[in-house]
This record gives sequence, C-alpha cells and structure tokens, in this order.
Amino acid sequence: MTPTDRQLDELDRRLLMLLAADGRAPMAELGRSIGLSRTAVLARVQRLERAGVIRGYRADVVLPGEAAAHRARVGLVIRTPDVAGYVQRLRELSGVTEIETVTGEFDLIVLVSAPSAGELDVVLDRISGWRETVRTTTWVVLTRYG
Repeated sequence: MTPTDRQLDELDRRLLMLLAADGRAPMAELGRSIGLSRTAVLARVQRLERAGVIRGYRADVVLPGEAAAHRARVGLVIRTPDVAGYVQRLRELSGVTEIETVTGEFDLIVLVSAPSAGELDVVLDRISGWRETVRTTTWVVLTRYG
C-alpha cells in the first residue's frame, strides 16, 4: 500500500525530491543535504522502496555516436472496458517507455521514443488506428532538462 501524503514527512519529501533529481546520489551526500546520517537516510530510502513510493531507478541512455531519440508525450482518450488489455498492447509497441493513467481530459499519458521522426510517426499512427482509441493529442519534446 502506497503511503498517503500525510504519511510522508517533510524529510521524506526533501529526500524524494533529491533522489528524483539524482537517483545515484550517495546516501552520505543525501544525509548532509537533509540533516540526517547516512544510516538514517538509507533506512528511509528502504522504507520508501518497500512502501512503493520509490518504484525503481533507471538509466536514461543515449549511446555515443547516436542522435538523441525523438520523444513525444501522447495524451490518449480511450473507450474500452479492458484498460489493462489496452495498456498491455501499448507496452508491446516499440518505443513506448512509460504509460500512466491520469486525471483530467485524458485517460492515459504515454511516452514514446524513436530514433527518427518517421518511426515516431509510425507508432503514433498505429495507436490512433486502434478502434479503442477515441482521440490522441501529441506533444513532441523539444528540449529535455534532466
């Protein structure tokens, strides 16, 4: 069960903000930043991992000699009783790296990456062509900060 905001104290929030900025920051450095010992920070991080607040760490990789991938965030409005099945189909598409359910105008927000604009377009066309897809709105990422 994921903790509610009331179960996260101010130190947890500061620690999470630091980890979101640099998931590889040493525990001692994090401790200095928030005024705790390395051991106390490690215990908090492990508790947050067990609670599902910290779901993982990832490497954002661009190989030497390769151009940075074309990236787009796609807002999807869908009509299906089988959202899990729809999400599974999205996961199987090449270049889909993140899928999130959201509140508001869209049902899902998807991050799509491709080595070229043409390949990005193919993935977007495929999603748009599914009968469950009511509408898509695409935001092409121009600059990524961190």
